[in-house]
Amino acid sequence: MDRFYRRSWRPRMLLAAGAAVALTAAGCGGGDSAGGGAGAGLPDTIKVIAISETTGFAGPAGKASENGQRVALEEINSSKFLGESKLEIDFKDTGSQPAQGVALLNQAIQSKASVVLGSILSTVVAAEAPLAERSRVPMIYLSSSGEFAQGTKYVWAATPPADQYFHWETEYLRDKNAKNVAIIYNSDVSSTQKWADSVWPPLAQQAGLTIVAKEASPTSATDASGVVSKVVAKNPDAVVVLASGTANNAIVLALRRANYGGIIAGSIGMAGAINPLKDQGYGVFWPTNFSNLVQAPEAKNFVDRYQKMFNALPNNYAAAAYDEVWFLARALKQADSTDREAINTALGEVGSAGFDGALGKITYKDNVSQAPGLLIEWRDDKEVPVEGYGG
Repeated sequence: MDRFYRRSWRPRMLLAAGAAVALTAAGCGGGDSAGGGAGAGLPDTIKVIAISETTGFAGPAGKASENGQRVALEEINSSKFLGESKLEIDFKDTGSQPAQGVALLNQAIQSKASVVLGSILSTVVAAEAPLAERSRVPMIYLSSSGEFAQGTKYVWAATPPADQYFHWETEYLRDKNAKNVAIIYNSDVSSTQKWADSVWPPLAQQAGLTIVAKEASPTSATDASGVVSKVVAKNPDAVVVLASGTANNAIVLALRRANYGGIIAGSIGMAGAINPLKDQGYGVFWPTNFSNLVQAPEAKNFVDRYQKMFNALPNNYAAAAYDEVWFLARALKQADSTDREAINTALGEVGSAGFDGALGKITYKDNVSQAPGLLIEWRDDKEVPVEGYGG
């Protein structure tokens, strides 16, 4: 697999978007306030509470993440990766609401959780991360915003930051002779706001693109025709949609209904959300960290297992969540304990050494996952890699 990525993918420094997982011990080996003592060994059963955005506008990403976690769980247990110890997951839903995410995280902390895997939606993670850090509870989250983990000791970002992949998009637009570009973004999501304000503009400038319009659209908007009409009036060569979850559908659908004939680009938030649009979404492309058509051994193993369990192809959210649970399992095996400090130390050791996962060769830098990336296009109900742009 390493040979494949050295040859085909150039590593670069990503709904924003998951699951928060609280780990507690049952059976032998538990006992102290952190869920187990250092060196006490793993219990017979390691119970995991998954707090995920499976409903609300981030629901498609959250459900895909939950499915990816289920695939990892089955593989870890069936292979006896943790010996006689078994992982169990109880899935709970934030409804895409930060307050609910914090409430569930508080419950996990009060229940003496050993580790937490934080949410996928950046606005939820932004509320969760400070609480986990103050409580000194290791938290591994799935939002594609690495900023919540940087500078912390106990917070870990399992999804590579989306920021590091947008250059594939601007380079592609440049190569397609696009000159003028418009941006439509969600202003009520921190990651999409950041991409629109400080990530995309400098990359556009480097690629020789001019941003002729930038319009905000809230995630709650089911009709984006008003915003789209303002953008289309500028006659841009391309429209870049920087949105979360189902907000992408409304914007892309409005562009199609407005008979916009230019290029439509997106962000990682398109994954899964655009699927219901079928052929109306064909031709939309976005930068990401995973394609289910990659043939590297670890990626193919994950795709095959996912298809067997769910009779569907996984997207990047599922792949990141699969790798997230394996990151935790490796740390648990390394720590041989459910003690919080022991697990956090083991996460650092596993992250520094790196491992091969569905996303490729994964390492952690400043508590943030790093993995290769690529550009994909939604075509024929598939996420097809765009040749020459990372894949």
